Amino acid sequence: MPRCDKKVISFLLTSRCNMSCSYCYVERRTEHKILDWNFAKRVLNDYVSNGGIDSIRFFAAGEPTTEMKLLKKIYHEAKGLNSEIKTEIQTNGMFDKNTAEWLGRNMDHIYVSVDLLPEDHDKYRLTADGKASSPLILDNLSYLRDMPGRKAKVGIRATISERNIRRQKEAIDLYSGNYGIDLFWVDPIFLPVSNIDKRTCGSVNMMDFAVAFVDAHKHAWERGVFYESNLTMNFDRETDKACHACLPMPNLTMDGYLSACEMATHGKDAGKMDPMIYAHYDHENDMIIYDREKMKRLTCRVLSAMPVCCHTCVAGKHCAGFCLGEVLNESGNLFGVKASVCDAVRHIYTEIGHLYHERFGDAGFPHEHP
Repeated sequence: MPRCDKKVISFLLTSRCNMSCSYCYVERRTEHKILDWNFAKRVLNDYVSNGGIDSIRFFAAGEPTTEMKLLKKIYHEAKGLNSEIKTEIQTNGMFDKNTAEWLGRNMDHIYVSVDLLPEDHDKYRLTADGKASSPLILDNLSYLRDMPGRKAKVGIRATISERNIRRQKEAIDLYSGNYGIDLFWVDPIFLPVSNIDKRTCGSVNMMDFAVAFVDAHKHAWERGVFYESNLTMNFDRETDKACHACLPMPNLTMDGYLSACEMATHGKDAGKMDPMIYAHYDHENDMIIYDREKMKRLTCRVLSAMPVCCHTCVAGKHCAGFCLGEVLNESGNLFGVKASVCDAVRHIYTEIGHLYHERFGDAGFPHEHP
């Protein structure tokens, strides 16, 4: 399905993280914050009760599994409102076996952030005390693979860096062959939302990524593996909206705001990401206060409102201006363009765009987008 068709609430549970990734896009603030339960409950009742939501998602400025008590509370509240609602989590995979067991038996999708081959992953994704994180993550993938009665579909969410850009096929073989993973979502590293003093992971040439991605994509499809990216997230259908931020769908921040995008993790003092912040929680009156003008501007971010280069682009109806968060972060304009991505999207669509309808037909992608 096109990304904008997914009706999802994302819960940004906590700012606490048990890792210290050198390329993290999140602005680290001194205080640890946790999502307010009353806020979460209010949003669930407002959105799920009227049938407008098909999924809930646990994400975070930090690591969501560090707040399992709250995660479970939200999960059970959502299931009480709609027993058929889909559930997913994006996690760094740094959790104990009790957590792995609960996630495997209750989630519909678990996306684990593993930056492809372990030696490349451990260059940038270290534990909070500076140790390699891949051993525990791989151990958890093995545990999930072998879990009797597992409900969850397990996928990989990987950041593509200059180290692993040409090793994507190796990673497909490793994780599909050894861990039974047939769902990958990969994206090139992008600029952090805030200024970060030390960043040891350089940017990726987007055309290099496009060429390597096409090669890996063909390799994956030959093996029955789903292998996609934000650059291809609407290739299965035509769309006039890039993603569900254009609707907007709610991302609950830890300081009590609704954000249209997971890249805008704080509502207060959101800085350049402020156009994504469209509501706040009134705790005293237990209600959500919406900024209708901001919502209108987000909903107006459609293909016809984008620059002319988007209208004439061969992939325009399958891109619709690309990711709002990345574009806003790097251009300062919701209706701007990210030129380096444009070239990459065009190349990928020209090379393999025709395959999507042949493979998926009118049904669209068989898996949920992370």
